[in-house]
Amino acid sequence: MVKVLCNLPLECFDERTAMPGIELCTYGPRDRMLVDGTHFPFDVEFDPSTGTWEQLLARLPRGFRPDFVLVWWPDQEPLPQGLQHCPVPVVGVISDWNLTLPYVAGLWPFFDLLICDRGGQELFARLSFAEVRWWCQYAHKRPFHRVFPVGGRDIDIGFGGNLNPVVQRERSSWLSRVQALGERGIRAEVRGDLRGAAYGRFLSRCKLGFNRSIRGEMNLRAFEVPACGAVLLLERDNLEVRDFFVPDEECVLYGPEDFEATVAELLRDDARRERIAAAGHERVQQYRLGRRLPQLVDLVAATQIRRLDNATVDGDAALGRAEAMLSTWAAGPAATAAAVAATRALPVDPRPLNTLALANLRWRGSEGADAAHQLWRKAIAIAPAYVPAAANLLELMRATGDPALVRAARDELARRVQDASTFADIDGPLLPLGFSERAIDHATALREAVLAGDPAVFTAAVARSFDLAEALVRT
Repeated sequence: MVKVLCNLPLECFDERTAMPGIELCTYGPRDRMLVDGTHFPFDVEFDPSTGTWEQLLARLPRGFRPDFVLVWWPDQEPLPQGLQHCPVPVVGVISDWNLTLPYVAGLWPFFDLLICDRGGQELFARLSFAEVRWWCQYAHKRPFHRVFPVGGRDIDIGFGGNLNPVVQRERSSWLSRVQALGERGIRAEVRGDLRGAAYGRFLSRCKLGFNRSIRGEMNLRAFEVPACGAVLLLERDNLEVRDFFVPDEECVLYGPEDFEATVAELLRDDARRERIAAAGHERVQQYRLGRRLPQLVDLVAATQIRRLDNATVDGDAALGRAEAMLSTWAAGPAATAAAVAATRALPVDPRPLNTLALANLRWRGSEGADAAHQLWRKAIAIAPAYVPAAANLLELMRATGDPALVRAARDELARRVQDASTFADIDGPLLPLGFSERAIDHATALREAVLAGDPAVFTAAVARSFDLAEALVRT
């Protein structure tokens, strides 16, 4: 029996009785985990944003000592302080790295194994993570995703999910194509307001379930649609779908040139469509999370503990934890405390000062502006080519409306954009926090810079973001 300590109640995906050979213990705040409108309690009440690894260990049930720790979505869930000293393998599962890369790039000191989609493997390997593997983290949630008795499939093609055009840039244009099918007499529905059983009932009314991934991954919807008995429609260039479904037998793939024709053909041929839907529904049962967890256990069994345990790594770990907490649910005081710990561990490093300034603004809003200003000034003085502090200071000065202050901050950033030459010069989150269009542009630029091995790719994006035409000429 393999004992797994996890920060996500995996029974939101599958029953514990369906996890053969695994004894699961979960931890988290009492009221934290609301999944699709349903609360899934933790075994151990523990707040990782304020607690330490040693405190968590002391709260585990008598006789339970994990064989490994499974940390799901550290861009959403804070890490316990000191997790880098855990004596057993620590496995991280990262999902929306396309949005959160500036916050999670520094988490390498914590994980012996990082799980991500295929599109992220090379990226995170280049970011110094000890070992990076592909393993599909998604599955349908059995409490919600099944064929509901709704009286028939009266929707020809449906989509339910994130409709934010900033986050889902490419998908938004595709959803317009889905909705335009109505002009051809096809009943199409696009919904962004459905969760849990209501979402399962919606898919149970659909003949076809539209899907388009954001990173070429098998996302949640790729399992949810067939689980609810609809035909899965997914982009032809998806990197992972062929590992799970046989195209034209268990799902249907489309491209820009044949999407409408593919939909029309499926709707004309009831027998073919129903055959594919039934085969996909049968196949997806093999991919319930309980049946795939043994694959993850096998990956961990082949993993060595490669985290280094010294003062340098402790400082990097404190910084990585503080940066990542900025994008999680952690309260302002906890995120600020983590940043303070990072500044103490790395007293002559501009990165924790940048993070502490951001944490102050995140917690106190405009009341934290003075402290943030002083911290960014100090970071700028420490490192002559460090870009994030200068970019954030310019953003702060813009809020003052003072032309002289804006001009001085702009000149400082323009110089640094030209002088930055190492990844240490661009390492750190930028304002605005969250997932605005500009924030996503910064995350995309960071990914491109890491893959290209060239910090100038990122600094050029910063120059464009701040309209630094004179800096762009020389980058």
